[in-house]
Amino acid sequence: MIQPVRRELSAKAGEQMTGGDVLGGDMCFTRQKANRLGATITVTNAISMCIFVMAIGIPASAAAQTDATSERGDVRSEARGHLGPFYLTPGVRLKELGVDSNVFNSAGEQKSDFTFTVTPIVNVSVPMARRALFTTTLASDLVWYAHYETERSVNPQVTARGEVYLNRITVFGETAQLSTRQRPNYEIDVRSRRADDTVSTGVRVALTSKFSVEVAAHRDEIRYDSDAEFDATNLERTLNRDTRGVQLTARHRLTPLTTLAVRAQVDEDRFIVSPSRNSDSYRVLPGVEFAPQALLRGSAYLGYRKFTPVGQGVLQPFSGLVGELGLSYTLLGATAFGVSFRRDLTYSYSEFQPFFVDTALGASIRRALGRRFDVLGSADRHVYGYRGFLTAGLDDLQRVDITWNYAASVGYHLGRSGRVGFGASYIQRDSTILWRAYDNLRFGTTFSYGL
Repeated sequence: MIQPVRRELSAKAGEQMTGGDVLGGDMCFTRQKANRLGATITVTNAISMCIFVMAIGIPASAAAQTDATSERGDVRSEARGHLGPFYLTPGVRLKELGVDSNVFNSAGEQKSDFTFTVTPIVNVSVPMARRALFTTTLASDLVWYAHYETERSVNPQVTARGEVYLNRITVFGETAQLSTRQRPNYEIDVRSRRADDTVSTGVRVALTSKFSVEVAAHRDEIRYDSDAEFDATNLERTLNRDTRGVQLTARHRLTPLTTLAVRAQVDEDRFIVSPSRNSDSYRVLPGVEFAPQALLRGSAYLGYRKFTPVGQGVLQPFSGLVGELGLSYTLLGATAFGVSFRRDLTYSYSEFQPFFVDTALGASIRRALGRRFDVLGSADRHVYGYRGFLTAGLDDLQRVDITWNYAASVGYHLGRSGRVGFGASYIQRDSTILWRAYDNLRFGTTFSYGL
């Protein structure tokens, strides 16, 4: 199934799909400068402007009588069990149980091994008199290889979110922590330990029954271990960074199932060891969102980004089209079609080509065979177009990596939330740098139950 990379350059690159994903498992310091229309916008100024917008909107919204919780799902009925005030939904996912034909993504001699990845997960919710909701999700990928012990890992992650509802005002905060050795994307082939730490907080105001404004500030930190290396490059030196930014989102509910939206975001990226990579950027993306119960589900955003290096004459600037799209349509209740698209910047490990433009396009189809069986098929394509330092003298080196990922599986459904499947995936990467090309065939069993 297609799982488009959604993390942006301002946060962190999307992780490469694990074997279970491609086998058919389950279907965001210092001052920032962003020149726009001749004005200089910093993160501090953006926060001030957003607070001003909220100050205008809050008095009007506070007078409204509509309860902001009317559109929320009731976790009491959705949870699988409860213990006192805690509502629990456990689950388990066997993302992969099978053979990895190219463990190290080698261009030459390939090494195969038997592997499995299992992920226990539990979601804990604590509602408080329909005026607040606190949720926590605990999970961990347990990765095991039979022969290559260096590829084994335990990858815990935890997310927590709190929301407080005050009529039409919702105040929220969220934190997410991840420690993993999974590959971050299709560029880095080594499995190295890194820690991702994200914190965000904001407020959403329903100015009318159909129009709302949300402002949120976020801080993201990425830290690779000091001994993490790939292609003779220390990943701590080239990728460890802090990102801080503010996002303003306006939404208008056109129909009960369709919402129009506009997102405006400013970010600043500061590298711990390599300040020559520091940058500021802003993006504006209009889009549309469709409710999960609609025939056409998902969201689509398409807009403009301006990426400005902090050091003049060192790093190439970028301005142009960016976007993210994930839509699915169900035909006659039996066949689901999906399409995905993403275009944005992602930082590279390379010493001389510090970022690339990732353009990803994918499609998937799922066909129900009776009440229990289904078949899945998907294909997606990633094009990494690299950009170098202006001082690197590599203008003639036009590096482009193209990665194809094909997957197919047959599954049997167990109840309303379980599925066992058997499938295969094939990944092929071509590159203008010959030693970067490889292919990988993976096949095996998947299982999911619960979440």
